Amino acid sequence: MRDPNPSVLFWGEEVTMIYNEAYIELIGQLHPIAMGKSAKVVLKEYWNHFVPMTAQNKLIGEAVPEKNLPIFLNRRNMLEETYFSFTFLPVTDERGHIVGHYEPVTETTRQVVSERRLSTLLRLSEETSTARTLDGFWRSVLQGLSANDKDVPFAMLYAIESDGCSSDDSALSSTESIVKECALKGSLGVPEGHPAAPLRLDYLEGLDRFMPYLHEAVVSRKPTLVALDDQAFPMGLLDGIHWRGFGDPSKSIVICPITPTTSKNVLGFLIVGLNSRRPYDEDYQQFMGVTTRLLSTSLASVVLHEEEIRSREKMISQAELMKTQLAEQLDLSQKERERNEKKFQRFAERADVAIFIVGSDGHYTYRNHAWFEIFQLDNDDLDVRDAWPLLCFDEDLPRCEAYFDRLMKDNCPITFELRLRKSWKPAIDDPALMTADGRAEQSVWILCAAYPEVSESGEIKEIVGCVTDISRQKWGEWLQKQRTEDALESKRQLENFIDTTSHEMRNPLGAVIQCADGIIASHSAYIKSASGLGETERKLLDGGIDAAQTIAQCSQHMKCIVDDVLTMSKLDSGLLMMTPVDTQPEALGRHAVKMFEAEAKAAGVDLKFTIDPSFRQLGLDWVSLDPTRLLQIIINLVTNAIKFTRLQPRRTVTLSIGASSQRPSRCAVRDIDYIHTSAAPEAPSLILDWAKGGCVFVQFAVQDTGRGLTDEEKELLFARFSQASPRTHIRYGGSGLGLFISRRLTEMQGGAIGFSSRPRAGSTFSFYVKARRSAPTPPPDVSAVDSMLASGDALAPLTPAGSVNDDCVQTPPLPQPAVLQSPGRRRSDSLEHDLQETSSPAKRPSLHLQHSSLTDPIHVLLVEDNLINQRVLANQLRSKGCIVSVANHGLEALEFMRRTVYASDGYADTAPGNSNNGGDDAFVPVMALDVILMDWEMPVMDGLSAVKEIRRMQKEGVLKGHVPVIAVTANVRNEQIAQAMDAGMASPSAWKSAPLAPS
Repeated sequence: MRDPNPSVLFWGEEVTMIYNEAYIELIGQLHPIAMGKSAKVVLKEYWNHFVPMTAQNKLIGEAVPEKNLPIFLNRRNMLEETYFSFTFLPVTDERGHIVGHYEPVTETTRQVVSERRLSTLLRLSEETSTARTLDGFWRSVLQGLSANDKDVPFAMLYAIESDGCSSDDSALSSTESIVKECALKGSLGVPEGHPAAPLRLDYLEGLDRFMPYLHEAVVSRKPTLVALDDQAFPMGLLDGIHWRGFGDPSKSIVICPITPTTSKNVLGFLIVGLNSRRPYDEDYQQFMGVTTRLLSTSLASVVLHEEEIRSREKMISQAELMKTQLAEQLDLSQKERERNEKKFQRFAERADVAIFIVGSDGHYTYRNHAWFEIFQLDNDDLDVRDAWPLLCFDEDLPRCEAYFDRLMKDNCPITFELRLRKSWKPAIDDPALMTADGRAEQSVWILCAAYPEVSESGEIKEIVGCVTDISRQKWGEWLQKQRTEDALESKRQLENFIDTTSHEMRNPLGAVIQCADGIIASHSAYIKSASGLGETERKLLDGGIDAAQTIAQCSQHMKCIVDDVLTMSKLDSGLLMMTPVDTQPEALGRHAVKMFEAEAKAAGVDLKFTIDPSFRQLGLDWVSLDPTRLLQIIINLVTNAIKFTRLQPRRTVTLSIGASSQRPSRCAVRDIDYIHTSAAPEAPSLILDWAKGGCVFVQFAVQDTGRGLTDEEKELLFARFSQASPRTHIRYGGSGLGLFISRRLTEMQGGAIGFSSRPRAGSTFSFYVKARRSAPTPPPDVSAVDSMLASGDALAPLTPAGSVNDDCVQTPPLPQPAVLQSPGRRRSDSLEHDLQETSSPAKRPSLHLQHSSLTDPIHVLLVEDNLINQRVLANQLRSKGCIVSVANHGLEALEFMRRTVYASDGYADTAPGNSNNGGDDAFVPVMALDVILMDWEMPVMDGLSAVKEIRRMQKEGVLKGHVPVIAVTANVRNEQIAQAMDAGMASPSAWKSAPLAPS
């Protein structure tokens, strides 16, 4: 009873049944009636089969086995086909008499059924593997299924057909849209002419019989189960079927779509009735699925075979057709070749290009008419080597021979240009177009290209080539070169003119401004220090101060106009350069506001700086742009805003900054439309920088509460030498170039400018420039600066406002460069290198001055040829506590170096000098020197030559240590700065364009 497998005990002569729980599932509905009852009664339908076994079991007293006995049991509400294996074991009493039979039972239904189905699949595979045509394949399918009458009680096989189409063309897909028919290819158990198996089915229009289920099978591509008791299935359709197997009608059918594995289209349907005495369980589903896949695989090979046969027949037909066509084309080609030969012959004779053929012996075998026109040689029996001396100059003969040798030995094509002895005269009679020796005639130039025709053995049969007369192209190149040189010379002269004008205009202005500053400083100091001044003396001094301030303001106004005109000249001549530098736009804006703090305060204007949320939203910090030109635009706009606001009751000027990731059409800070023009092309240097990616658009706006503009005045803005009205110049001053320059500068930086204004309501000017995001630049090495200070080196005592500090020696904040700056409005060349505190800290080299301590005065050597500027600047430096020595040109500066601490022992000045005792030789005392302020343009020896000589002497050890040299010049174009840097001048952070004025 503990046996987990089904088992039963037949006890006594009545064979009473006693069985375990597992046996209950085996006998099904006979339980519990069978328990304790005679098997002869309960199992009377089957017991006659077991009687011989029990008799044999009693006779021999040994186990009697039985394998795979078919038994039909009522299980799962159906009469089920089952198979069992069992063994009758004798049960004896204590005397050895057999009193019963013990029967352990094992169900082998799955094994038997699986073997039967496997046998069907094997036979099906054997039958279909021999098929070579679709009709043979359909027959082999039915042959393979015919032996399994139990699992295939009936079957119908339909194939997709379409007149005039291949097998693949006759297929069905899930998106079928053309009319197809299903043809009956055979059946099992279905009488001929039965209504369930018509010879043809209209796949698309037929809605009865199996049509809906065929559509479902095409969509699913899997065996589709159809229950015959389904209300949608036609009643009585399968009446009259000769059911195979057990003779029972099937309760379900399966429709299997047959699809070749090489295609996605259905080529046929297999409709199979299911075994009425087996459930459609997982094994049965797997059997139908494997059958479907087997048929699909076999069908694929048949389809491929048929396609191969059709392709072969088609290829044979095409080959025959191609053979006929080739014969026709050959005939046509021969005629065409003859026509082409004649056509080429005519073309070669009429072409402007000289064509020639040279045999392997060097003699010409063919020359067209153009060859004789170019070379003008009439000798028919002419060798190539004999022709060269007649055509070429003597100096070109070795090159011609080398070309010919290369062509003959290396068997490679060559192309070369050659000048002939023959000459020609251009049609233009212009003395400027004559050659250097005064001739109007030009040498004839040719372009020759030749290649060898090589035989199969590698020997040269002939050389084919062509010659083109390129005399006019060569003359055009020479003419273009001449005009380019003339243009470059004109540009150089224009640059020299601008440099000379800048130098000659700024030098007097420098002297005027410096003298005015000196008068103001000295008079103011005297008034503060003197006591007991009378009213007349004080008025006289105040009048002098007022006059000096007027002179300084007028000079500054003249300098602004000069800057605008020079900038305009550079814009017109294309000499204005843009240099992208890593910059913080926010710091640049704050720097601009700081520059105007004093001017705004003096005018009573409230100057503010605001940041628009768009700037923060983009997370901008460092960008790459030209800070010099950007600040120049801001200065122009802020200057105008202060100028037009200072006379108003409410005086406020606001500088705002914003940003955009896309090119803006309106200002993000203020509601202003930008004016887009093409007056100035974008700077090439910036275009290359933008190509690196990460571009953004930085926007600035300057809003004021000034007088505003009328509609008539707005029309005049941004024009050259134009102001809002004729009274603007009288009341406010200016050149009328500021806004025009600003517009050109914004366009050169990929931006635009616009404005909004109403009378008595103020104005707002806004612009944007294109920039590129850049990585934050690391801060300067503070430890290095600390080390420098500890060793006695200090930064140049120069303030950010410009020039020398009142304390003479101090250490400015680390981000601050050492620069000499001119006061007041800054534009054009004066801004060229005045922006280091808003650019990358790593690019801010500081100027180191060597003196003993931070409290010692600075020793300055001023090298200046203009005696007025020399005297004024020297006095101002001395007034600030500096010890100043002067030199009139570079050679005097070099002589002065012999008497400084930099001179080595062999170079120091040991010439005898005058002593107090008179007559005794004395050494010139060694002088300290911290920095040299060097002019550029000077007689005898200019500043660049002097600096080069100083650097050479340092390198050779004639001078000890590094001598700081600061350029003080009006030459501040980029190429001039690069030239000075190469010569050994200090970094551009230490440069300043003239005129200079100390703060």
